[in-house]
Amino acid sequence: MINIAADSQIPQIENRLGEFLDVDYSFKYFDSNSVSASDLKNIDALLVRSTLFVNQRLCEGTRISYVASATAGINHLDINYLDSQNIFWSHAPGCNAFSVIHYVMAAIGELIKDNLFNIKKSIGIVGYGNIGRRLYKILKALNFEVYACDPFLSHPELVDLDRVLECDLITIHVPLSEKGKHPTSNLINESHTKQVSKKILINTSRGEIISEALILQSDDLIYISDVWINEPTPSAKIIKKSYIATPHIAGYSIEGKLNGSKIIAADCAKTFECLKPNSAQSKKFADWPYGLKNIVKDMREISFPVSLFHQELDLKLISDAFKSLPSRDLDKGFRLQRANHPPRHDFNFYSFEGMSKLEGEIDVNFFNKLRRA
Repeated sequence: MINIAADSQIPQIENRLGEFLDVDYSFKYFDSNSVSASDLKNIDALLVRSTLFVNQRLCEGTRISYVASATAGINHLDINYLDSQNIFWSHAPGCNAFSVIHYVMAAIGELIKDNLFNIKKSIGIVGYGNIGRRLYKILKALNFEVYACDPFLSHPELVDLDRVLECDLITIHVPLSEKGKHPTSNLINESHTKQVSKKILINTSRGEIISEALILQSDDLIYISDVWINEPTPSAKIIKKSYIATPHIAGYSIEGKLNGSKIIAADCAKTFECLKPNSAQSKKFADWPYGLKNIVKDMREISFPVSLFHQELDLKLISDAFKSLPSRDLDKGFRLQRANHPPRHDFNFYSFEGMSKLEGEIDVNFFNKLRRA
């Protein structure tokens, strides 16, 4: 018998466990705002989100032998402590990669609509992990001039940071780190003022990666951000200065959340050596519900499928609501807007069959490439 406790906000986690675990187990939910070690005394597997810091205080005196986070990041896990206690741990890298990519593409679409960017301009990607490498392929498929950098990798297509900063638009996709050979904290800072002059910066990683001083002192920088220093009480000045500002929802798609649940449920079953045979399920794609004509029109007129990303994610609408929050209630408003973010699907949730019948010159294989990137 495996005793499992899961954060009550991990979507469908109980169902996912049932799909993967081939053993008897008990299950209970907990509230990350109030859970303590005493609540977890007899728990074997602890399933969390980024809202709970898992450390010695939480685990000591329990029988926890496995911790999993349904998130891509692990800043909330005390890895050194877990390793020292031989507590196995896992997370869900890449679970919300397409959700974040969708956000970046929606932002590019807004820039194109406002005549601030076009298909002939260059894009630089900082970080070539689960998000960066997929985004690179998608932008290449759209015929953008794209460059990417990652000091931890040696792929032939990669360049250095200075070359990426020469691009018209730079998008950040790295984890936050303060130590090591290549720390990312304050990675883009005042020393880069001239390099980012008249450029566009998109930050969906962590607020601390880009210097707030750089943003405030750069009059000709277009800044788009979903992440902030001191969340959930970010700087009102930075929010106001941003072209688009959102309350950390880039990875909040339906698929982004469900993928995290699926990944850690499968990992839990593997860790306890009780994975059901043939538990993997083939993915089914839904029909695009908004009309293919708009996508065809976008591709014909501007070579970028603005509506493909805008229909599910209206960034300007979200940004306007976020910017209208009063400073005195920013903490509460930030949390509420994040918690009440409307359900949305990733672009690769859909099938685009039938598009070629509307426009013979549209390559349906191109949209399939987007989905498989």
